[in-house]
Amino acid sequence: MTTGFHTAATGMIWAQKALGVTANNIANLSTEGYKADSTSFADLLYTQVKSPEENPGLKVGHGSKIDKTDTLFSSSGLDQTGQPQDYAMTDARTFFALRTPDGRTFYTRSGSFKLSQHADGKFYLSDSAGNEVLGGDGNPIAVADAGQKQDLGVFTFRNLDGLQKVGGGFEATEGSGQAVRVTGADVRQGYLESSSADMATEFSNMILQERAYQLDAKMAVMTDEVMQTVNNLR
Repeated sequence: MTTGFHTAATGMIWAQKALGVTANNIANLSTEGYKADSTSFADLLYTQVKSPEENPGLKVGHGSKIDKTDTLFSSSGLDQTGQPQDYAMTDARTFFALRTPDGRTFYTRSGSFKLSQHADGKFYLSDSAGNEVLGGDGNPIAVADAGQKQDLGVFTFRNLDGLQKVGGGFEATEGSGQAVRVTGADVRQGYLESSSADMATEFSNMILQERAYQLDAKMAVMTDEVMQTVNNLR
């Protein structure tokens, strides 16, 4: 396989992966508390065509790849719903804590909650999947008055970039450090945070990534045509 064909194929693969990230952002334009992802690219290795003694500046690149995908923890607007079980935080670096039925804890920006009755007959605050919302003490929140503002636990992390994205939120990792409780956080009852994904930005990214994919595809076709021509000359 020639260098040109390999470079074009690599570019197509990574452009397609970048399109997948953008498509996921577009799919979550209306998802409460969603934080958009952004991709950044880095060059692959360069090959020295001739020895440095002959021509030290003659190198051939091998394309690029996605270096990393960052979650953008930027502030989003708050939408007033008037529902007493909806909550939103004004600080973009904080999270609500949820506990799954199997005891796993993860963190979310979405405060769209509801009341769920447990076996003890009490009503607890939970999300739409049935995961329990945790208070500042790390325990599930039992609700006696459905209209009263509850004491939700609000947490942050030393390194937000170290968080691992899961289906409905984020999980702590060694890179993020353990969750740290935030006291005195501004939590609004009857509000939901809108998605941080912006339609204009995402469609602009999609156009750029599609153009990159098309350019790499044309390069692959041209390289294949050149190879066929060379083979026919033998």
